[in-house]
Amino acid sequence: MLTNSINCIEERTDSRAANASGEALTIRCYVYPSVTTSPRPFLKPDQKLAFEAMTLCMRLDRELREARADWNQDRFRRLMRLRTKAVTRLRRRWERLNPSPRIPLGSLRRRYHANIAGYLYPISQD
Repeated sequence: MLTNSINCIEERTDSRAANASGEALTIRCYVYPSVTTSPRPFLKPDQKLAFEAMTLCMRLDRELREARADWNQDRFRRLMRLRTKAVTRLRRRWERLNPSPRIPLGSLRRRYHANIAGYLYPISQD
């Protein structure tokens, strides 16, 4: 796992570049990557499949947010179709886990965004 830590240092310089208080102040921030050496946990095959299905659903949700922000209707529609299949896969994998998880899967329902859904379907004039 790769994580970053930020270290900010406050530096005072000479009075040539002074502010109202008589000294100049510079704040420098550095990003240091820190690598943890903990081994990845060993997952059973059914746990690994459930993990991959959950990762796919999370990635599709992120892509959906981006497509909605871009107002890309075709991409949004395609992703919503993919998402229903991915959710079905995740539910199936979650039910097959042995022992069953302590945390329930919950509702994975996602509605179409109202602004885009209005453009995807024709409005019936009854």
